[in-house]
Amino acid sequence: MPSNVIHGREGVLLFSTSSGSTDSVGVELGYTESWSLSQDRDLAEVSKINTNSKEYVEGLVGGTVSMAGSFRSNDTGGLHKLIGRFAKIRTSDDTGDSDAAAIQDGDLYARLVVKPIDTGASSDDVAGAAFTMAILSNGFSVDVSAGDFSGWSYEGTINGDVLYFESQDTLVLPKKAY
Repeated sequence: MPSNVIHGREGVLLFSTSSGSTDSVGVELGYTESWSLSQDRDLAEVSKINTNSKEYVEGLVGGTVSMAGSFRSNDTGGLHKLIGRFAKIRTSDDTGDSDAAAIQDGDLYARLVVKPIDTGASSDDVAGAAFTMAILSNGFSVDVSAGDFSGWSYEGTINGDVLYFESQDTLVLPKKAY
């Protein structure tokens, strides 16, 4: 097996609501169990007379981000950023809506870290790798059952270009947890 293959447990999910997806690393969303990035291209059929096979022209790139994890109350650093897209967040007593944070719209950036930076390495393994993108909120679910942890899942649509980068810069990628 090639030495540069990495295990999925190294992955990290970071969120930011700043104005630039590359300006801020974001906050790690704790207890994330999985994330996936799915991209495709629009295909337009080119109609031709007197032929037996279809031909296509590639169009624009688009995609979705899916993620899931274990639900934690009071997760103000990460999970609240997702919940706040679909529900008012109230963290005080239940006396009224005046203290409830409104449902949020606007910028939400995901940094899907495939490989954190290995500061103990001395070759190409020192570099980390990640995808960064703006995402729109499509769906959020919370699943509760008597025999398991309470879980959450999220579906988002990529809004614009996805940036893939490899870097040794710990200001844009987290360090590997040993």
